[in-house]
Formats: sequence, C-alpha cells, structure tokens
Amino acid sequence: MKRFVLLVPFILGYPELVMAEMVPRNDFSTYVEETNSKLGFSKDYFSFSFFGGGSLGPPRGSFIDSEKDYDKTLLNRIQIGEVKRNIVGLPAISTYDHPVYQSSGLYGIELESGWTDYIGYGFTFQGQAIHAVRQKVQKQIHFALNEDVTTLPKDVQVYSDISALTFLSAHLLPRHKFDPYIKLKAGMSFPASDNVHANARDDYLARSSAMTNGRAFSWGVGIGANYHISPKYFYMLEFYKQSTRIYSDQFAGRILNTFYLQFGVGVRLALND
Repeated sequence: MKRFVLLVPFILGYPELVMAEMVPRNDFSTYVEETNSKLGFSKDYFSFSFFGGGSLGPPRGSFIDSEKDYDKTLLNRIQIGEVKRNIVGLPAISTYDHPVYQSSGLYGIELESGWTDYIGYGFTFQGQAIHAVRQKVQKQIHFALNEDVTTLPKDVQVYSDISALTFLSAHLLPRHKFDPYIKLKAGMSFPASDNVHANARDDYLARSSAMTNGRAFSWGVGIGANYHISPKYFYMLEFYKQSTRIYSDQFAGRILNTFYLQFGVGVRLALND
C-alpha cells in the first residue's frame, strides 16, 4: 500500500518530465539574439578608439606654396651668386631644385557617442607633422658679411600641430557588424615650426625661422567604416581630408590641406539595454 501511494505521484508527473525534456531549449538562441542586437552603432552607443595613418599624397595649400617659393628663391640666389658660400666657407652649391614635402602621418584618439540610431557625435584629439628636404640660409660669425647656405639639404620638420576637434557622424547601417559612416569635424589646432618663413626672401638681420604665436582653425571630412567583431571590439578604416587655416606672427591665413588613410581599433564602453 505504501509503495502504491509513493508510485502515484511519480506516474502522474512522469509525462510532464518527459515532455519537458523533449521541448528544445531556447536559452542559447536567446543569448545569440540578444548578443547580435548589441552589435554596431545605436542610440546607446559609446566608444573609445585610437588610430593612425599615412599620407595619401603630398600636403597642399598656400602654406606649402609659400615654403616652396622660399626654396625656389634660395635656389635662384645661389645660382646667380648672390649667396656665395656655404657654412664651411666653400662656394655655395645648390644640390636640389625639387624640394620634397611629405606628411609623417596622423595619429590620435577618439570618443564617440550615439545621439540617435543613425547620428553620433564625439571628440577627436590628434597630431600631424610635415617634413621637407631643403637647404636654408644661416648666419656664420666668421663670414658675418655673407648669407651662408647649409652644405647639403637636410630633412627638417617644417610644421607640426596638435588638434582638438568635435564631430558629427552619420551611420548608414545601425546595429550591423559592418558600419559605414561619414564624419564632419571642426575645431582648434595648435601649430609649431622651427623652419617656416614669412616671405620668399628672408630678412637676413631677423632670420629666426621659428613660428611664434601659432594658432589655427581646422575642419575635415572622413568617410569610412567600422567592423564590429564582437559587441565590445571593432576595427576602423577611414579616408580623411583635413584643412587647417594657420595664423602666426610671421604670416596670416595660410592653408594646409592634408589627406590620410587611417586604421584604428576601438572598444565599446556601453552596450544597449
């Protein structure tokens, strides 16, 4: 009798136990669905990334044109014998007539937050530098009556800056692994240079070539894409053009245009609820 009483609940409960085991578990599929929903850009997005890139072409603009005018003028002055000696006292000889200007790259960090599922905003902190192979005039004590040119062209940094920019971004495919976007940036730059010239022909008696009181306004456009390998991490690839309007005590309003291909990695600091 006792065995029968104990057996009844088991018999009544057994079918439910069997049916429960036969029903497919959906825990994993639910997890996958929730994980996928957190991929890509969205309103609740917030990320940190760092990037770097190389130049897609030589820098352009009136800033570069002015420096090249100085190089050409110096070449002509050497050729006609106006600048007679180099810094070691030998006859001045120009060993180049096509000065090369190149960017050494753009590097920075970026913070981005979602405003809507399609629009974002953020801040970029970045730096760039421009180098050139060139000769320059410098004063020597033992040839005080002459402008003496450096013996050979040297690789010198003609410009560098650090920029703080804000931006708006438009994301075309929110909540997707592949996240193409467009960014519009604007902000302030803080330029410096030890080899910049006010005019095509320097004042020999006041020939300091260091930029003083440098300041600039910068704006740019970036077209690229993020690839979200997981809800937390992503890669980025971006084509970026920046224009910088540079002011200093030596000149006013020269433009520097630079073009970059940037690569970066980022981490998402906030996920969708």
